[in-house]
Amino acid sequence: MKKITAITLILSTFITTTQLLLKPAQANFGDFLLGVGAAVGVGAIVEGNRADAERRYRPVLPQQEYYRGVEDGVNGANYDNPRSSVHYDRGYEEGLRKRRR
Repeated sequence: MKKITAITLILSTFITTTQLLLKPAQANFGDFLLGVGAAVGVGAIVEGNRADAERRYRPVLPQQEYYRGVEDGVNGANYDNPRSSVHYDRGYEEGLRKRRR
């Protein structure tokens, strides 16, 4: 028991001494600008992702959906129909038929 008390006393003295001798961390203007730059970068990424999602799900003309489906089918791309469009389905099937020929 005396060993534990002695070790605890030594550790607490060491921690207290190091806290008094060490200078506290201080941020400078360069650190501030680094933080601002990181925030702007993250904001740009978030805005870009929002804009991509908006473009992906916005309504388009049925003819555009059909030709996008044909292109995906001919090129062997994965089936990608985020708008659940019947026109894309028909175009994709047509593109697969053209690909098999």
